[in-house]
Amino acid sequence: MKTYKKSLLLSSMLVGALALAGCSGEKQDEFIIAYLPQENSEQKAKVDKAFEEDLEKILGMEVSSYQANSYNAAIEAMKNDKADLALFGAFSYIVASERAGAEALAGIKTDTSLPMSVFITASDSDIESLEDLKGKTIGFADPVSTSGHLMPKSYLIESLGLTLEEVEKEGKFFKSINFAGGHDKAVIGVTNKQYDVATVSPGVLKMMEKNGVIKKDDYKIIEEVPTIEVGSGGAYAIRDNHSEETKNDVKEFLLTYDDPTYLEALTGSKDTKLVEVQDSDFDKFREVAESLNLSPEELLAH
Repeated sequence: MKTYKKSLLLSSMLVGALALAGCSGEKQDEFIIAYLPQENSEQKAKVDKAFEEDLEKILGMEVSSYQANSYNAAIEAMKNDKADLALFGAFSYIVASERAGAEALAGIKTDTSLPMSVFITASDSDIESLEDLKGKTIGFADPVSTSGHLMPKSYLIESLGLTLEEVEKEGKFFKSINFAGGHDKAVIGVTNKQYDVATVSPGVLKMMEKNGVIKKDDYKIIEEVPTIEVGSGGAYAIRDNHSEETKNDVKEFLLTYDDPTYLEALTGSKDTKLVEVQDSDFDKFREVAESLNLSPEELLAH
């Protein structure tokens, strides 16, 4: 039997001890942001750079960034003091909180009428509903992606009355199960007929269309996963062994940052806002992880 809560408690205690041990009192001269796998473009790089320059003015130190090649890599970087801030999805946040001592500062809020996730297939596919997915090839975005894997999987189980084994073992419900390594890669996998279906964030679809990577008629949406209002946008999280002054400065910066170009680039929606969140806002997602019988290790094992 999986012991997610026990593992969470023990790992949190260990992270706390390591954080205290790691506080050397030396003044930090660089603040590093790890960007998670997402749709990449020149426009996004431009607004990210402006965001970093604005944060530099607040912190009084150099702000640099790099593109992590996976959710796990970003979490490991934060755990080893190689990254200071990252925008995690809800599920990757709860793993980062446990494994790396990540502390939630601000979350993304957008139009809650938009779905959390969508199931997409090629526009000329004969797939029209979830029932048609039996025997097909699926491409999930990433093992710890909220909208690209875990919530769609939970939705499949609930909607079709499937067992966890049926949606996780190849040859049971799906012919094959794949992880694309990012939302944009999952979308491309569908348009290139690598996957019969993929689960992705609708915001990524909008951004890829806007940037000319795909066209609206390259794919069709066969099902939408309803959003959870609080916490569904994930969280900007900072390493918890930073000083309270630094945490507060970064938090205040995020909550007052109102560059419309940057905010729209996060989700593809002009209604995007950054709002205050706390760790308890992600308890619902911890419950989902528990219901899927997922330990923290399994969230990162794929």
